[in-house]
Amino acid sequence: MKGESIVGSKNKKYGTGTAAGKFEDWKEIESRKNVDNMRFTVRNDYAFKKLFGRTENIIILREFLSVVLELGKEELKDIVIENPAVGNYYADEKQGILDIKLTLPNGQKVNIEMQNLWEPHYEKRTYFYWASRYLEKFKPGKAYKYLARCVSIHILGEEFPLTEELHSIYRVMNVKTFQPFSDDLEFHFLDLTKLKSKQDDSELEQWLKFIETNDKAVREELGRRNAVMQYANEVMNQFYADRQERLNYEAAVRYESDRATLWEAGVDKGILIGEKRGEKRGEKRGLQRGQKQGHAQAMLQTARNMKARNFDAETIREITGLTAEQIAEL
Repeated sequence: MKGESIVGSKNKKYGTGTAAGKFEDWKEIESRKNVDNMRFTVRNDYAFKKLFGRTENIIILREFLSVVLELGKEELKDIVIENPAVGNYYADEKQGILDIKLTLPNGQKVNIEMQNLWEPHYEKRTYFYWASRYLEKFKPGKAYKYLARCVSIHILGEEFPLTEELHSIYRVMNVKTFQPFSDDLEFHFLDLTKLKSKQDDSELEQWLKFIETNDKAVREELGRRNAVMQYANEVMNQFYADRQERLNYEAAVRYESDRATLWEAGVDKGILIGEKRGEKRGEKRGLQRGQKQGHAQAMLQTARNMKARNFDAETIREITGLTAEQIAEL
């Protein structure tokens, strides 16, 4: 299969002979020129779910999971995407895409998330979403044995601060003997910032480069080495050639930028307020206390900014750590 195209291209006939037809032809040609010159990345929330979260692209998801989880293709033959991407679901730029949920043939649950912003309390957020997924569809009165193993895969666009590894895996085990307690919980963190340029990169590194890069030439080179990646590249090119899809992509970019800007603005303002209060008191512990208060002020300010921009309460809670009651009072 190496080097062969998995999908065919669609040919379009031009030249209707009318002035309107010629104008449409010209617009199409100019649009294609613009697309050829555009730089885009699979790290984008919308693009990521379009590529990995659509049923018709299951071959791409299967290949990626096989590499990350080190499972054979047969074990992933009949995976089911529980929340497939359908239509233009990002038309509202305030709608976030949390993850891709899927179930393996053996009942095991897997979540895949593309996270470009390392948020405060991300570790707790990881536990929270894992626990919600673990208990999903588990009805009162059922025996515990029916709880299925749940794996969370987090692809990070910002540095994962807990390790220098590109791919780190966390499970529950005895801290002295390293005896596993249970394999029901498993977290994978894939840090795109730790990718290095080298010729002998592994399959996992190739996939992460494909996701991380915004360079069309890099994706094409990776596609020449892997037939499924070539297919993924063709899917991305067709996706980005569609004007409406580009608008949805750009909406996702704005959403990410808004989150990052609101967070940084709130932190900066809160720290400044805290430091001023600490200095004014003139106490020995004034700065420490001021910084602590500043952090609280930062979260409140960030929440106010987000609320003014009509972000939903759940998103505000995730980013700031405030309670629903605190958010409602703002």
